[in-house]
Amino acid sequence: MRLSTQLLLGIVGITVITQSILGLIAYWIIADVDKTYAFQTLRQQAEDVAHNVAIPLVTGDTDNLALEQTHRYFAPTADLSLILDRGGLRGAAGTALPEIDQKSLAERLQQSMAGGNNTSGQIDLPAGKFRWVATPVVGLPLQLVLLHHAGASGSALTATLNSRFFATSLAILWVAVWIALLFASVISRKLDQKTSALRHQVTHDTLTGLPNRSLLYEELSSAISTAEATANIALMVIDINRFKHINDTLGYDFGDQLLLEIGARIRHILPEHTFLARLGGNEFAVYLADTSEQQATACTQHILAAMHTPFTVNQVELEVSLSIGLALFPQHADDADALVRCADVAMHQARESHTSCSIYNGEKDSHSVRTLLLGAELRSAISGGQLVLFYQPKISLDKGEVSGFEALVRWDHPTLGLIPPDEFIDLAEQTGAIQDLTNWVLEEALYFLRKLHRNGFSLGVAVNISTQSLRDFQLKPRIMELLKSTGIAAHHLTLEITENVMMQDIDFAQEVLESLHKLGLHISIDDFGTGFSSLAYLNHLPVDELKVDRSFVLRMMNSSEDLAIVESVVELAHTLGCSVVAEGVEDREVLTALGDMRCDSAQGYHIAKPQPAERIQPWLEDYTAGTASPAEARMSTGSPAI
Repeated sequence: MRLSTQLLLGIVGITVITQSILGLIAYWIIADVDKTYAFQTLRQQAEDVAHNVAIPLVTGDTDNLALEQTHRYFAPTADLSLILDRGGLRGAAGTALPEIDQKSLAERLQQSMAGGNNTSGQIDLPAGKFRWVATPVVGLPLQLVLLHHAGASGSALTATLNSRFFATSLAILWVAVWIALLFASVISRKLDQKTSALRHQVTHDTLTGLPNRSLLYEELSSAISTAEATANIALMVIDINRFKHINDTLGYDFGDQLLLEIGARIRHILPEHTFLARLGGNEFAVYLADTSEQQATACTQHILAAMHTPFTVNQVELEVSLSIGLALFPQHADDADALVRCADVAMHQARESHTSCSIYNGEKDSHSVRTLLLGAELRSAISGGQLVLFYQPKISLDKGEVSGFEALVRWDHPTLGLIPPDEFIDLAEQTGAIQDLTNWVLEEALYFLRKLHRNGFSLGVAVNISTQSLRDFQLKPRIMELLKSTGIAAHHLTLEITENVMMQDIDFAQEVLESLHKLGLHISIDDFGTGFSSLAYLNHLPVDELKVDRSFVLRMMNSSEDLAIVESVVELAHTLGCSVVAEGVEDREVLTALGDMRCDSAQGYHIAKPQPAERIQPWLEDYTAGTASPAEARMSTGSPAI
């Protein structure tokens, strides 16, 4: 029900209730006044009759006749007129004669007057209640009594007051209705204005004034629900590249002004009836109704072309690049939520592939959905024993002996099977589960190593350490505790840290690595050559080993550039007093070439694939006994490629 209707009904209801209460009070007052007025009128009539009936009685008229004539002229409204003397009833006149026992009535009236109430009162008769008034007849020893029915219709005063009250009530009610309508109209208009302002505030971005995510969802849902079967709807999610760097460098006020400029330029080049919204942060969205993939793609190119002209904000000139994701209904999604998600995924696909625009790719997105599911299950997988460690052997190239192992974690998912670390290590860092994962790997690897040592294989194991783990102040105490509980000497444990992780904060990395190195641990830089290491820093870091990234090793026999990089890393490592491990050795030719350039160790599928713990000792026994070559030992395990 609308507010105006509610207000109207409320005011009218209050008016009616108030009038009813006032009417009831008026009724009580009028009833009392009417009663008094009735007695006064009856008494006046009785005095008139008593004064005028005396003459006919004196001149000899009969009592009844004299009373009848006088009653008709002077008391026409009275129901009954009586003449009494000491002996009782002398005469009677009036319309109530047939209904009343006159003699009995006279006796009761005389008793009432004798009891002290000798002028007026009320008496109950079979015909009802009657008011009576008594007055002496002038000049005669007689009493005149007039009776009037108490339940008779109201007096003229009552009728007048009733009619005036009714008229006044109608007038008040009419005025109340118009006042209610006036107030309702004013209040409704004010509320509509306030509601409109609040809705605009809720559905629009406060900075740019553009529609926000909430209104975008409303528009998309409405368009999708009313779209024809052949209609296409396109949605673009636009991300401003390096916007955080702009904010951090030039300030948030500058960033806000840049957002205004970008939003205005995009709005200017869009066709009419195109919906532009700001999703938040540095993201915009463009919604195109009744369009095709070609038209939508052309629109993205127009937007990208508009960014070629630099922006000038506060006398600072900036070039801005965008990443745009495009999704279409119904090809990619069948509701607003799914369409926005698909466009957002496409935008991230564009940014990751370093392309300006990307159309939603369902195959790549299925991996993202799987990653989300894995992220939710990772912690329970760690505590539930779903993780397993595989170990890949490393051999010394100068002696041909096994020099150690690298521990590689796998997730043995109950429904998805064996999942490689690339799919969940980043998730562990994002969800904060990386500490638990690292602790589990260290413990599992060291207890595995203790078992090998007890069986006569005094080898080492390398464990990968992530950025967050390196910043964990409990890492060192935890390693010390595990070394003590397993009885493993510190030099048998190697911590592998990627080059990029180390270079994110070189001063902090140096401090932590020196602390760990003092325990006797070996420090290895993994994926060396893929980052941007400073040789000056490298010379001061407590590094024992460099691992040449497998991408160079795989191509070194077919690429002179990659061969030169591998040779340079080997020479650099030896100059710095470090050993070198080459990853990704896939054939004998590469293994031989690495030996010729004096590389210290190698690992790869040509030597052995990563294997579960229970297969390592049989492999070691075969390899140590010399009953199988590296390639044959690799094949004899039957281990699948992982």
